[in-house]
Amino acid sequence: MDNAWRMINDLVSNLTSVIIGLLGLGIVGALAFGGPVLGLDVIGSITELVETLAGMGVVGLLVLAILYSVVNR
Repeated sequence: MDNAWRMINDLVSNLTSVIIGLLGLGIVGALAFGGPVLGLDVIGSITELVETLAGMGVVGLLVLAILYSVVNR
């Protein structure tokens, strides 16, 4: 059972790394080409997420802290 949890943890960690890499690629592409890349507006989505969290006050700060801790594991 311990081995199954370790495999799941590795899978989630690897998927998180891939998604963060794709986000970085989307940001660089948007800056290089001056707009959405392949129809995806990564910078606009991140901006919208930050605006939403900022409008939520303390709850938004708590969610931001949780997201930060998950990404930095």
